[in-house]
Amino acid sequence: MSDLGEIRRCYSLRYERRSKHSPERLWRAITDPSEVSQWMSYPARIELRVGGDYFVDFSRTDQGSLDGVIVRIEPGQKLAYVWGLSVIEWRLAPDGDGCRYTMIHHGQAPREIPDEEGLALGWHLFLEDFAAHLHGEAPSAKFDLGTDLARAYRKRLDEVLGSGA
Repeated sequence: MSDLGEIRRCYSLRYERRSKHSPERLWRAITDPSEVSQWMSYPARIELRVGGDYFVDFSRTDQGSLDGVIVRIEPGQKLAYVWGLSVIEWRLAPDGDGCRYTMIHHGQAPREIPDEEGLALGWHLFLEDFAAHLHGEAPSAKFDLGTDLARAYRKRLDEVLGSGA
């Protein structure tokens, strides 16, 4: 018997985008529960303070809910919340007449399921709907694991985590 700790492989998803909108506008879109509910298409509850709730109700899709806790706030710049055993972090920065933003999902453990790429695909599509929301458009991204985009994420996961991730 060994007293060595167990080591597990985790991964992070990182998306970098640019918007013509200001960091203040994007801040509202990620911190105002009515706006999050619009672009995610699920009810949200956000209590904007460290230790406050960042909750999204996915129950209508049998995905349950994500009961999050806000762990970092730098108004207009950074927001981080814990969802389950992982951390979601948003970084916003002025960029010319708009904003550069990064969304990172830290510490995701491989779930060893056939459609692991669904997590990366889901965030990709949420970010498409986020951009549409900023432009005053309704969410329209459709989740489909049979697309080229899903296959590209599957390939990238296999490269990073090994086949059968």
